[in-house]
Amino acid sequence: MLEFGTSKLSKEDLSIIKNHTQRLLKTFREPLMVLDTNKNVVGLNTSFKKKFNINEEVEDDVSVFNFHQNQFDTSEFRAILKDLQTRGETIEEREIQVEIPQKGKKEFKLNASILPIPNDNSLILLSFKKLKKIGELSRQEKVYNKLVEDILSNAPAAICILRGPKHIFEVANENYIKLIGHRNIIGKSVKEALPEIGSQGFIELLDSVYSTGKPYVGNEISVKLQVGNEEFKNSHLNFVYQPTRNKKGEIDGIFVHAVDVTEELAARKIVEDSEAGLQAVINTVPAIIWITNTEGQSVFLNKNWYSYTGQSNEDAKGMGWLNAIHAEDRKRAEFDFLEAHDQKKSFSVSYRLRKKNGEYRWALDKASPKFDADGNYEGMIGTVIDVHEEKIKESLVREQEHRMQGIVKEATVATAIYTGLKMNIELANDAMIKLWGKDQSVLGKPLHEALPELDGQPFLDLLRNVYETGETYWGKEDPVDLVIDGEMKTGYYNFTYKPLRDKSGNIYGILNMAIDVTESVTSKMLLKESEFHFRQMADLMPGMVSKTDGDGEDIYFNKNWLDFTGKGSEYLKNVGWVAYIHPEEKQDFIESWQNCLDTGCNLEMQLRLKNKEGKYIWHLSRCEAVKEDDGTVKMWIAANTEIDKIKEEEKRKEEFLKMVSHELKTPVTSIKGYVQLLLSLLKKQQQEVETSKLPLQPSLERINHQVSRLTRLISEILDLSRIRENQLELKDEKFNLNELVAETIQDINYTNTQHKISLENEVNCDIIADRDRIGQVIINFVMNAIKYSPGSQEINVKIEQVSTDKVKVSVKDFGIGIGEENHKKIFKRFYRVGVKSEETYSGFGIGLYLANEIIERHNGEIQLKSKLGEGSEFSFILNAQQITS
Repeated sequence: MLEFGTSKLSKEDLSIIKNHTQRLLKTFREPLMVLDTNKNVVGLNTSFKKKFNINEEVEDDVSVFNFHQNQFDTSEFRAILKDLQTRGETIEEREIQVEIPQKGKKEFKLNASILPIPNDNSLILLSFKKLKKIGELSRQEKVYNKLVEDILSNAPAAICILRGPKHIFEVANENYIKLIGHRNIIGKSVKEALPEIGSQGFIELLDSVYSTGKPYVGNEISVKLQVGNEEFKNSHLNFVYQPTRNKKGEIDGIFVHAVDVTEELAARKIVEDSEAGLQAVINTVPAIIWITNTEGQSVFLNKNWYSYTGQSNEDAKGMGWLNAIHAEDRKRAEFDFLEAHDQKKSFSVSYRLRKKNGEYRWALDKASPKFDADGNYEGMIGTVIDVHEEKIKESLVREQEHRMQGIVKEATVATAIYTGLKMNIELANDAMIKLWGKDQSVLGKPLHEALPELDGQPFLDLLRNVYETGETYWGKEDPVDLVIDGEMKTGYYNFTYKPLRDKSGNIYGILNMAIDVTESVTSKMLLKESEFHFRQMADLMPGMVSKTDGDGEDIYFNKNWLDFTGKGSEYLKNVGWVAYIHPEEKQDFIESWQNCLDTGCNLEMQLRLKNKEGKYIWHLSRCEAVKEDDGTVKMWIAANTEIDKIKEEEKRKEEFLKMVSHELKTPVTSIKGYVQLLLSLLKKQQQEVETSKLPLQPSLERINHQVSRLTRLISEILDLSRIRENQLELKDEKFNLNELVAETIQDINYTNTQHKISLENEVNCDIIADRDRIGQVIINFVMNAIKYSPGSQEINVKIEQVSTDKVKVSVKDFGIGIGEENHKKIFKRFYRVGVKSEETYSGFGIGLYLANEIIERHNGEIQLKSKLGEGSEFSFILNAQQITS
C-alpha cells in the first residue's frame, strides 16, 4: 500500500523523480499528469497542457489540489487518490468532471497507477481521456488508445507503429524520435525516413514479420543511425517487432518496442574487464566471500572457502557448498538461504562449518541481494566469518541467562525485570504476576499499560529516576493500590528498584524484587490500636501496671505508677521501678527477674514498694512474658497489687496461730504423758482379770492417736511460723531411706486398717538428711492419699533410682485426683482444693506447703502427676549418699 505524505522530498530524491518523469512524459501521447507520493505535481506532458489550457510552468512542490486555480480540488478527484492510497491497485476508467477555463466542465475517464522507481520512491501516473461517442473516434485515436493500454506498464521505451506492407510510420513516441535523431518520420516509410538502415537487414526483418505474422525479438542488436548532418551513432537495442491485425484478423502493421541498452553493454564490458582484478582482490580479503546467480546457484567462492573447507570447485558447485555444513545445521541454513533468495532480502545465519581437518567450528554467514543498475535481481553476495570463540561465549552467556531466568522464575520472592525508559516487562516470575493480580499476557508490555492503576502513584516516577540516576531505591512498607480480581486493593510491600547495567556500564533495565508485608503492617496497625486500648485499660486498673521490652527495658508505666511514686513516665523509664523495692526484697527480686529474662518463666513475689511519701507498702508483684509464635519473648507485663492490709491480716493470723499452738502444746503434752503412763501401768496389771476386761486399753490408745494428730497439727503450725521467720532448723544425719519409709507405713497401718498400703523397693539407699522432717513429708503424702481416696483402699509407695546419685519416693493413690489448674496452687499456704464437702476433707491446707519447703531446703524437688478423677502421684527426689540394688 502506498502511503501519501505531505513532507517535502530531498533534493536528491526530487532530482531522481524528475528524471523519470521526463521519460514518461515523452513516452505518452495522451494527457498525462505525474505526482510524487506527497501529491505534489512533478510533471505534465504537452498533450495535458493543451487539453486543460495550461500555459505556465509547473512550480516545485505545488500540491495538485492548489494547482491551476484549484482545478483538481474536487471530491471525485480526492476519492480517487484515497482509493489508490488505500488499495494500492491501478484505477481504470474512473469518470470525473474537470472545470476547464473558457470551456466549462468537461468529462474525462481517469486512469491512475503507481510506478515504483529507484531509491524506494514511487510516482503516481494520472492519464486522462476525454469522453467521446464511439462514432466520433478516429482510427488513429482508436489505435492510440489501445496502444496506451498495452504499453502502460512497459514505458519508458522507444515505441512506434508501422502501417501497411511499406511500413509507414503512423505513431512514434518521444523516445523513438530521440533515438533516430529527431527526424520528421510520420507518414513516411521506414526506407524513406531511415535510409541508413536499408543495408543493415532491418527492412528484411520487417517484411518477414509482416508476411508471416511471427514476431521478432532482437537482443543487444547493433544499429547505426544518423543523429545529425553526416553524424552517425552506433547503438545497441533490445527490440520487438510485433504484428498488428485489424478486425478481420488480417495483418495491417507492425508494433515496434525498442530499448537502448548501449550504456548497459558498455558498463557490463567495464565490469567484465575488471572482474578478474576484482576476484584477485576478493581472494586477498581475510574472509570467505561467495556469490550466487538468479537461480540461487553458487557462481563464485573465493579461495578462502576452499582452503578452509578443503572442498574442490566441483564439490562446491551449485548447492554443493551445503555439504560442508554440519548435518544438524544444514537444513536450517539451506532454508534461510533459499527464503532470502526467493524474497530477495538479506539474511544472517550461524552454523557449524567443517574445516579440512574434519573439525567443526561455528561460522556466521551474512548476505544481501545484488541488483543491477535497473533494479534487476542478479543473485546474492555474502561473507562467511569464523565466530567459534564468540559463539561459545554467547552460549555460555545464554546458558547463564537461562539459569538466571530459571532462578528468577522459581524464586518465591516476587521478581521482575523492566527494560528501557518505557519499562517494558522483560521478565516476571509467577510470584510477581500473582502479586500484581495479572496473568502471563502482561509480559512484553510497558509497565504503565500492564498496570494502568499505577497512574497517579509514585512508582513509575521512582523507576524513571532509578533508570536515569543509577541510584537503587529501597521501599519499606510502602502502600500500593493494585486491581486484583477486578477490585482495587491496597497492599504494603518491601521492595527494591535496582539498576541493571551492560558490560559498558550503561543502564539498560531495572530489577524489581518485592515482599508482601501487608499482613505484618496490618498487624502493626492493630497492635498500635491494641496498644492504645491497653494503655486506656491499664490506666483504669486499680493496680500499678508496667511494661518492658523483651530485654527487660522499661517502656511503659500506667497512671497508678505515676500517682504512687509522684514521678513522671520518663523518669521511671530511666531509673526503673526496681529502685522503689525495699532493700530486704530487692536482691531476691533482681535474681528472680534475671532468671525470668534468661528462661522466659513468669515471676510472682511479695515485696514492699516505696510510695511518694517514703513509706514502704506491701505489694504482690507478678511479671508475665508475652511470647511470639516461635517462643521468643516479645515483651513483659508487670502488675503490682497492694496487699498491705492482707499482710497485716496474715501477720495477726500467724501470731494468733503461734499463740494458740503454744497454749495448746502444754496441755496436750500433759495429756499425752498421762495417757502413756496409764497405758504402761495397764500392761503391768494385765493379770488382774477384772481390770483386763474393761476397754480401757483400746480407749486410751484411741485417745493417744488423736492426741498425736493434734500434736502434729500444732507442730505444723509452729513449723509454719518458723519457716516464715526463717528459723526452721534441719538436723542432718545418715540413715537408710527404705527403713524410714517402711517404719512410717507400719505406724500409719496401726490406725488405718481399712487401706492397703504397698511398698515397692527398686533400690536400697542411704541418704544424709533430717530424718524426722523427711518422715513428716512421707506421712503427709500418705495421709493425703488416704484422705482423698474415699472410694479406693489401694495406695502404692515406691522407691526408685532416677539418676546415678538421685532417688525418688512416690506415693500413688486412685482417688479423686487434682485438676491441672491447681497443680501449683496446692503447695501454697492455706490453699485447699475446692470440694463438694468441706467436712469430708478437713485440714488447714499447710501440710503440702511444709512438705515443699522441707524438700527445697534439702535441695530436692517435689513432683506431681494427677488428673481429675484418676488419682494422684506425689513424689520427692533427694540426693543419695549410697545406692545399692
